[in-house]
Amino acid sequence: MLSCDKPSSLGDSEAKQVAFFVSEEMKYHLSHLVAGSLGENTSVHVQEGTTTLDQDLTIDFLRGEILFTRVNRGIYAEGHLRTQVQANCARCLEHISYPLEFEITERFLFVPRKEDPEPVYLISGNAVIDISEPTRQQIWINLPIRLLCRPDCRGLCSQCGINLNKEVCSCQEQVIDPRLAPLKELL
Repeated sequence: MLSCDKPSSLGDSEAKQVAFFVSEEMKYHLSHLVAGSLGENTSVHVQEGTTTLDQDLTIDFLRGEILFTRVNRGIYAEGHLRTQVQANCARCLEHISYPLEFEITERFLFVPRKEDPEPVYLISGNAVIDISEPTRQQIWINLPIRLLCRPDCRGLCSQCGINLNKEVCSCQEQVIDPRLAPLKELL
């Protein structure tokens, strides 16, 4: 579902039809902004269901607001989004849901130039803006390097593989070379 609040002389029912969700892949049709004057904008309420953004990245939902503004060479998108990332704990491999909030700011261009910094996101010929790639990148950037089910997660036994948060194993602890002991703390 998507709603669009566009400050204009259009009636409420017309304004809600100006920007609309094209598919489940976070695409928005913004032809009125492409044809509009500089500074014209549209606020879009983002409300997505479960989406797979990457082979290792599934989100339960995506909610928030994005303001699309017509700028000189394209459309500028800025907004605040929140989601729930599905992942596995880095230590014990238990399934976890990790809440995440992040800002998205991205420029979508009509035609790229050689001097444009990478990456360049283009507006399609039919005025569709796809925010899935910048959203995916922002989620990866804002996720911690190691997702844990809890800060004191004990992980898996390195010998028998049982979850040490749930069971106690009878494995003998190996004697570690004292010079390598600091490395053990990283695991």
